[in-house]
Amino acid sequence: MTNNSIINIDNLVNQTELRVNLDALDHNFHLYKSFLRPTTGIVCMVKAAGYGAGSVELARDLQDQGAAYLAVANLDEGVQLRKGGITMPIMVLNPGFDIDYNAMFANRLEPEVYNFFILNRITKAARQRGITAYPVHIKIDSGMHRLGFLEQNIDDLVNTLKATDTVVPASIFSHLATADCLDQDEYTLGQLEYFDRVSSTFIDAFPHKILRHILNSTGITRFNEYQYDLVRLGICLYGYPTLDDGSQAGLRPVSSLHTRVISLKEWDKGTTIGYSRRGVLLRRSRIATIPIGYADGYNRRFSNGNAYVWVAGHRCPTIGNICMDACMVDVTDAPDCHVGSEVEVFGPHIPVDELAARLGTISYEVLTAVSSRVKRVYYRN
Repeated sequence: MTNNSIINIDNLVNQTELRVNLDALDHNFHLYKSFLRPTTGIVCMVKAAGYGAGSVELARDLQDQGAAYLAVANLDEGVQLRKGGITMPIMVLNPGFDIDYNAMFANRLEPEVYNFFILNRITKAARQRGITAYPVHIKIDSGMHRLGFLEQNIDDLVNTLKATDTVVPASIFSHLATADCLDQDEYTLGQLEYFDRVSSTFIDAFPHKILRHILNSTGITRFNEYQYDLVRLGICLYGYPTLDDGSQAGLRPVSSLHTRVISLKEWDKGTTIGYSRRGVLLRRSRIATIPIGYADGYNRRFSNGNAYVWVAGHRCPTIGNICMDACMVDVTDAPDCHVGSEVEVFGPHIPVDELAARLGTISYEVLTAVSSRVKRVYYRN
């Protein structure tokens, strides 16, 4: 056996990094803004650490770009944004009921209210602290059947809100279940009609302006006439279309995942690679080791050729089982690959949607799976 050498590259610290293109983020934001009336605001979804890209850094940029609201999943995500210097309005979409209300009020985080239990808890906490007119966002279940008030709850909801001065509805909203299912437009239109009716009844009961929003990324594209006062921009903000009909053309992916080759060896035909000897070489091969594994968010189901990486101008398959902190790649067909070569795990040559399809899932899962231990690098073109 020849050419078997292990080279330690001391200066390749943090070889694995998620690169986040802020220019692409700005482009996608303004592309969607061009679809809207000048008076319609955009709620930018930065939950799940900005779909894996990093919430604080993205929030700072979106604040500068003129987003109307940021939306996070829970209280801790909102507190993190405030600590990062974000001053714009922040909506908390799943505040829960056993939370730190002192932190919520102190950081001016505006909770979603989806049932009377949550409403009563927030009202009580505000009253105990002498807080009045605290903004909340009323969730209507128009057909997602996950969270929200129903039409038959509206009279009681209005009466409950009018009976207190502690909270005030800032917006009323709902969420589409099938906006990207072209064969279920009848259901989507039913949701839109339901929400229009229920929200109109609710808004008419109050003297102040209450904002309305129901459209998600796909809804903005397909049901633009229901944009109301706000829309919520999620996965398309990050550059990943939800439709393949060209209607979302022009999106630019924000994130790309990269690492480097840390070891390169040649092995004879029949040699086995990795745990359980699952990778069997069918020819004499050059095998590279790269420092990314399932603890970094590179799914173990990408093992044994179920995914490719891009290295030295070639698509190269995985070989053997993905390890916790590393995996092996067959670079036999990439003759220019060397120790230190950059590897694209996903990006322009290895689309996130391709990896998602190999897992039988959606791009959201691949993006949000990238571990917090992977370094984030922010840049502009």
